[in-house]
Amino acid sequence: MDKFKKIETDIEGVIIIEPKLHEDDRGFFYEKYNYRDFKKIGIRDIFVQDNCSKSKKGVLRGLHYQKFNSQSKLIRVVSGRILDIVVDLRVGSKTYGKYVSVELNSENKRYLYIPKNMAHGFLTLEEDTEIEYKCGDYYYPQYEEGIIWNDDNLQIDWQLEKYKIDEKDLIISEKDKKNKKFEKNEYPQGKILILGNRGQLGQEIEKIIKERGMEFLGVDLDILDITDIQKVNEYLVGENISGIINCVAYNDVDRAEIDTEKCEKLNSEIHKFFVEYSKKRDIYYVNYSTDFVFDGKKNEPYSEEDMPNPLSFYGKSKLNGENIVLNYEKGIIIRTSWLFGIGNNNFCKQVLNWAKNNGQLKVVDDQISSPTYAKDLAEYTLELLKYRIYGLFHFSNSGECSKYQQAEYILRKIRWQGKLIPAKTEEFRLLGQRPNYSKLDSDKIEKIIGKKIPHWKDGIDRFLNELEWIGEEK
Repeated sequence: MDKFKKIETDIEGVIIIEPKLHEDDRGFFYEKYNYRDFKKIGIRDIFVQDNCSKSKKGVLRGLHYQKFNSQSKLIRVVSGRILDIVVDLRVGSKTYGKYVSVELNSENKRYLYIPKNMAHGFLTLEEDTEIEYKCGDYYYPQYEEGIIWNDDNLQIDWQLEKYKIDEKDLIISEKDKKNKKFEKNEYPQGKILILGNRGQLGQEIEKIIKERGMEFLGVDLDILDITDIQKVNEYLVGENISGIINCVAYNDVDRAEIDTEKCEKLNSEIHKFFVEYSKKRDIYYVNYSTDFVFDGKKNEPYSEEDMPNPLSFYGKSKLNGENIVLNYEKGIIIRTSWLFGIGNNNFCKQVLNWAKNNGQLKVVDDQISSPTYAKDLAEYTLELLKYRIYGLFHFSNSGECSKYQQAEYILRKIRWQGKLIPAKTEEFRLLGQRPNYSKLDSDKIEKIIGKKIPHWKDGIDRFLNELEWIGEEK
């Protein structure tokens, strides 16, 4: 017999769970949590943090959510009763902006599972009510957001009359009293086509789209050669594509100096087809470019208005691609720098691998920009699409550093005991010339989204935590 009973709610993914209780004259026994059995009912989260709270009767907490690194939650009441409220924030979901309410108490021993991208709050119905909840990501106070409990856009029924609680007796923190109203945003209807969905950026974009319940079609080069126009046309027949996010690129800066034909095809020529495809269907087309379109002679961050002057063939091919995409009125180019994430190989992963096998490392200190966490770039890309604003944008994590400082920070975090030695770029005899300074000014996208971009150190901290969760050695 199953140890846990799954009960669906009106919001897909929000699940009530009843544990199987074994009772006799001695008392009772039940399993609180079992990953294998939870997996059977569709909950595959790896919970990384346990929280506990105790509240008086009439305490109302919420509605809370994390804008970045969204937390899934598994909630149970240890003693007392609560009315638990969950609001669906997954843009594109059928129940976007809707809520469900569930009473949890110590007698029914029910759990409530809340997936990512939900706002959550609860009202305590008895004195000394204690709840426990597991979280699928760590708490980051800098990303915490809140929706006001009595928002007239949501029309939440807190059932105060039923539970005989007067509104004037509600106990709400000063912080929660300042929560904002829910503002509805919508993406264009239809499937988002993700090209390069297995790369480090494509993976993150696909994860977020899945979590938000949006339709998508993800393909990578091993499934579909996007340089074969005939095959692409055949593949997309009958698909209702609402927009295209192209994460495919030729990124080997040094080999690009030799393999020029392939580099130009992937970074430039292929955009001609996808722009034409997008024009015919009146949909957006997103592509990513690089800080390497600049020559590095400026001593302050590069804005979108600064004139490009690439030093390498790689940089020139990306600039050619930019010009093609930006000639389309619904084209979007996002320049980024020093991208790292869980997917492909990148400098952060290289440093970790070098450190495993070496007691001494040499890293250049004369290349300065900002590392960019793929998860953050993915989040801001999808946020940008809500606003229907097209054109050229810069995005990198805030702050700046040299490659040496980036490596130094990573190695300090993993408590590496070796010796790190500063070096100069010329010592490595690289084929592709790099700009010495290429920090991007991301003010434009930051102002549109209305949210401060996380610091590069913060991004690396979360990246290292993520490696830990998936069992990859650091």
